[in-house]
Amino acid sequence: MRIPVVKEHGSWVVFILSAIIAIIAGIETSKDPIPYYKLSLTISGLALLINSKKPLASALRGTMERTSNIYWFLIFSISGLLMLVPFLIDGIMVFSIFIPLIALYTVLLYMGKEHSLISELTGFSLLCITAPAVYFVLTGELSLRLYLMVLLFFAAGIFKVRLRMRKRPLDRIVMILYCLGVFMIFRYLDLSTIILIPLSENTITALWIREEGLKTTGQIELFKGVVFVLLFLFYGRPHL
Repeated sequence: MRIPVVKEHGSWVVFILSAIIAIIAGIETSKDPIPYYKLSLTISGLALLINSKKPLASALRGTMERTSNIYWFLIFSISGLLMLVPFLIDGIMVFSIFIPLIALYTVLLYMGKEHSLISELTGFSLLCITAPAVYFVLTGELSLRLYLMVLLFFAAGIFKVRLRMRKRPLDRIVMILYCLGVFMIFRYLDLSTIILIPLSENTITALWIREEGLKTTGQIELFKGVVFVLLFLFYGRPHL
């Protein structure tokens, strides 16, 4: 029996780094003891829900193993929701604002637009919910500023990959304007702009596209994500 696992490494990187950032921010903010059990269940539950995307997408596409994919989707999603029960008891109403994103992404998968720009942005929006969810477990508060911070940074990777694949002048302009827009939003939200230093690589790439494979691009994005977390650890926490 083959277990369907999301093999998009970038998705797991965003998920893990978002959780780490939220833990850093939550421990800094909260004065209460860390709820290790609830925190572990929440992160595990979210991971299972993320992994339910693969069998759901396959089932909606109507592949030969549709029945099997539906079973796996139910196993992952139900198991994930059960693990999230302690989190949902307090957070279900607070986090209901993200339900439209889930509905939109499901519709886009059903329409076969899994790799369209809006689908990828919506998918990253769902992945980054990890940050406010983990932060909520630690502090009991919903931080939309934390959510926007991680989402705006990691979403730059979508435009970076598209730029590398197409290399069109329009994609260069979009990349530069996106980075500029993120910088301005950070200033407006009074978030530390120092932690955006890794995005300078996106701007350099837009101005000078060097030859590199997608595997190398993925490794560079992973390194930038780790640097982003470290910069947040040293310079970003006081701004939340």
